[in-house]
Amino acid sequence: MGEKQLEISTKKFDKELQQEVSVTYIFPLDRYYYAGDPGHIWFKPFNSIFEVGFDSFGQQQAGPLLHIRTRPLGKEFPQGTAFGTVESDKWIGPLRLPLTAVLLEANTAVIDNPQLVNSDCYKSWVLRIKPTKLDVEISSKDIISIGDLESLRSYVISDLEKYEEPPIKVNLSEI
Repeated sequence: MGEKQLEISTKKFDKELQQEVSVTYIFPLDRYYYAGDPGHIWFKPFNSIFEVGFDSFGQQQAGPLLHIRTRPLGKEFPQGTAFGTVESDKWIGPLRLPLTAVLLEANTAVIDNPQLVNSDCYKSWVLRIKPTKLDVEISSKDIISIGDLESLRSYVISDLEKYEEPPIKVNLSEI
């Protein structure tokens, strides 16, 4: 049996193509999602630490990524604090920490070539962190738990309705 994922499709107007296009966003259910503003950050256990990256919606909304910068490694920062910035042709903004954590390692391949995130956002983690308040923060309102299909679906649909058109198809599939 494969891993389950949420697929949500919508239509949006592509300014370059000057036409409506279908877009499908994929959200594997094997990781947590950070829904704090601006959100769309995933984080996944990796041994005793977590890998952190952009979700499908976040990277597609940002467009082709040009630069990713992280704060100094080895320091602790609180949940919701910017751990870095991302820059694309259409957006410059913060990357927020999903948990209070020590920043351990930046993915140098992604820092050197941010468009790896656009190619495969779930394999191209940006940062590895060591949470320091995991027991308390993992159940905060801004965290969507591993496998919580209903909360993830509500969160994504809410943002789709804010930034694009309402979803036209919602599907649970296996990869």
